[in-house]
Amino acid sequence: MPKQVSLVVGAAAILAAAFAWWAFPRAGRDTGATRDTSPSAAPAQGSSTPAPNAGRRAVAAASRSVSQSLDPRPFIEVRAELERLAEAGDAHAALRLGRTLAQCNGYVPMTDAQLEDFVVDVSAVGMSLVTSEGRQQTPEALLETLKLGFAQKRLDCRDTGALHDADARTKALRWIERSAALGNADAQALYGSTAFSSYDARDALVDAENLREHKRRAIDYLQKSLAQGDALALLELHRSYSTGTLYPADAAAAYAHLYAYSLTPRASELAPELLERTLASHAKALDAQGLQRARDEGRRLAACCGGAAGEAP
Repeated sequence: MPKQVSLVVGAAAILAAAFAWWAFPRAGRDTGATRDTSPSAAPAQGSSTPAPNAGRRAVAAASRSVSQSLDPRPFIEVRAELERLAEAGDAHAALRLGRTLAQCNGYVPMTDAQLEDFVVDVSAVGMSLVTSEGRQQTPEALLETLKLGFAQKRLDCRDTGALHDADARTKALRWIERSAALGNADAQALYGSTAFSSYDARDALVDAENLREHKRRAIDYLQKSLAQGDALALLELHRSYSTGTLYPADAAAAYAHLYAYSLTPRASELAPELLERTLASHAKALDAQGLQRARDEGRRLAACCGGAAGEAP
């Protein structure tokens, strides 16, 4: 029974984890956050933009750095090289390290058939199927949730290999923080969710000052990421308005930022069914007029990040 309980808890958490994280972009894929890839192009402390007049030498160095840190080989094969590059100031290498450790540590692939067998097994022994919000789930609803979550994890962790670091969260924050400080827009967007991933109510009381500093820095980085036109910041703002982590919980703002993200090219990085279901779930909290206002606001917000004017999925 303890083994089954552990599996339920881990699997149920996958959907939330998958929504906040996805795979590091491959070479040749534009993320809108590639201006900070070399030490020579790193911004001054406290700045979110690259140093001016870096010149051809910096551009060439950045190109080499990008090609190395976007290596398509499995993570376990290039990890040592990524760590060397990240220590030398490669923001993309540090981002890949941080994302992979945060998203994929301990991930074990499961097929849809294995998920179905799992749900049948836990239902047969009378286990209570409860969401993270405390709501009871039917076996059918749990299976749908797990299938969506694992579909996203298969995208996120397809080139990772077996990864079982004991202190993955600490390492992930270290690399994300390093990348964000170098001006990488993705890392700046993800800093908050990484920093708060291991906090609980007890930590908020015992380490309140450190928590406040993480919150201040996360908000500052989110704004810098938006200023660089990074759609990932829209997704992270949706998450914050949904949970009340950085800003007061606001259903309309949560939907507007998610809708804005769905209008950007980077929406393709989420499993389509996952994005569609999450949009529909948040829409239920709004009446017809509120939903229309949130969509109008979402279209306005999407303009920061290459968003189209059309309707989301």
